[in-house]
Formats: sequence, C-alpha cells, structure tokens
Amino acid sequence: MKRAILFLIAISSLKIVSAQEQEGFYNVKELGAKGNGTTSDTKMVNKAIEDAAAAGGGTIYFPAGNYLLGSVHLRSNICLFIDQGATLVASSDSTEFDQPEQSANDTYQDYGHSHWHNSFIWGERIHDVSIMGTGMI
Repeated sequence: MKRAILFLIAISSLKIVSAQEQEGFYNVKELGAKGNGTTSDTKMVNKAIEDAAAAGGGTIYFPAGNYLLGSVHLRSNICLFIDQGATLVASSDSTEFDQPEQSANDTYQDYGHSHWHNSFIWGERIHDVSIMGTGMI
C-alpha cells in the first residue's frame, strides 16, 4: 500500500505541458491551419517553418487532417512530422505555388527538370532537413 501512495504523489507533481510550450515543436493546427482539405493551409505552414527556422530549427507537426498546400518552403534544421491520419495534399490552384525561376535549360530539357521553385516541397542551400511520420504526401 505504501508503494501505491508514493506513486500517486509522484504523478500528481508532474506538470502537463501543451504542445506549443515545448521548445522547437510547432503544431500547425494550433497555429491556425485548418487541415480540412478545402481551406488553403499554405501560409500557416510556411509561417510555422519560418518561425522554427528563426528560432534555430524545430519540428513542424501535422496532426490528423488533410492539409491543402501550395509550395512549402523548407529551411535548414527543420523536420516535417506527418502523423498518422495526416495527408499533405497539393492544391490544384496554380496561384498557391511559387513562380518558376528562369532557367537556361528550358530549351534543352522538359519543364519539370528545369524548374524547382514551383514545386510542392522545396528548398535551396539547406541542410539537416527530414520528413518523417506515418502520414501521407
């Protein structure tokens, strides 16, 4: 019986910390993304990435939902964690994507090989990036 009482006392002294209080963890739904598959979440997701990058890096967490997105701008020291039941869905609205950059190769190769800036998920000169989780893209 003494063990049970000590155990209860130890548990009651734990502090419960919300996801946003955890340093470097950015839950896109808590930051304003809808995840409903019809509302564009591009701005909210890119803002979360920018905020995390400005703080030195972090995890951008996608809980269950369908996130309608245009171009997602990766930055260094960022992990995109797509949880079970979460899907990143490319928007059919071309205005949600970045403008393609100029390329000298346009004459010699197909469009998709010559341009990166209008991609779904992209970054330049970045390092320490990961995309993890059991969700889908």
